[in-house]
Amino acid sequence: MKLYTSKPVDYFSAARADILELCPSCVNRVLEVGCGEGQTLELLKKGKRCGETIGFELMPLAAQAASQRADRVYCLNVEQDVWPVGIGKFDLILLLDVLEHLVDPWSLLEKLKNEYLKIDGKIIISLPNAQHFSLLLPLLAGQFNYVESGILDKTHLRFFTKKSAIDLLHSAGLTVEAMQRTSLDIRLNSGKLNAVTLGIFKNFLTSQYVFRACAQFVK
Repeated sequence: MKLYTSKPVDYFSAARADILELCPSCVNRVLEVGCGEGQTLELLKKGKRCGETIGFELMPLAAQAASQRADRVYCLNVEQDVWPVGIGKFDLILLLDVLEHLVDPWSLLEKLKNEYLKIDGKIIISLPNAQHFSLLLPLLAGQFNYVESGILDKTHLRFFTKKSAIDLLHSAGLTVEAMQRTSLDIRLNSGKLNAVTLGIFKNFLTSQYVFRACAQFVK
C-alpha cells in the first residue's frame, strides 16, 4: 500500500467517461472494484445509467471520498480481506485499471463472475497494453523503467497484450462482447499515424484496451 501514497493527486479521482459507450443504457446494481474517489460511479448515477452503486477501494482516503458519491463503499484489499457478506449480485461490474495491480487477477475475475455477477450481467475491464511502442523501443536499449503512472506504473504486477487480456477473460468463463482501444482518436498523433498506416500498427499504438464481457454460465 505504501507505493500508492506517492501517486499524483488525480490518480484516484478521474471519472471514466470513456466507458459509457460500452455500458448498458440502464441497470439496477453496479459494483466497481477499485473505485478510487467514486467519480465513475457518480457519473453513472447522475446520468441515470444505474440504480444502486457499491464500491470497493484499497486506499482509506479515497474510499472516504467515494462514500460521499456512492451508495456504499467498502475499504478493503480484495485479495487479502474478507468481503462484505450479503451484498448480492450485480448487473454491471467495473474493473478499470485494476487487474494489472493484483497478484492473481485470474482468481479474482473468476470469483466475481461466479459469485457476484447476475446471469445476464456485464463486466467492463480496462487494461494497459504491454505491446505499446513506448515499452518496445526502450526495451531495444535494455530499459524497463517504472514510473508513477502509465503502462509502467510501479504498482503494476501483471502485464497484458490484447491476446493475453482476452485469454484472461476466457479463463474466467467470460466472453468478450465489445472492445475499445484508447489513443487511436484521429485528433491524436497516434490516431493519425494509425489512419495513415491503415491500422497495420494499431496494436503498437493502442495504450489501453477496454472490454465488455458477459458470462458463459453452464445451464
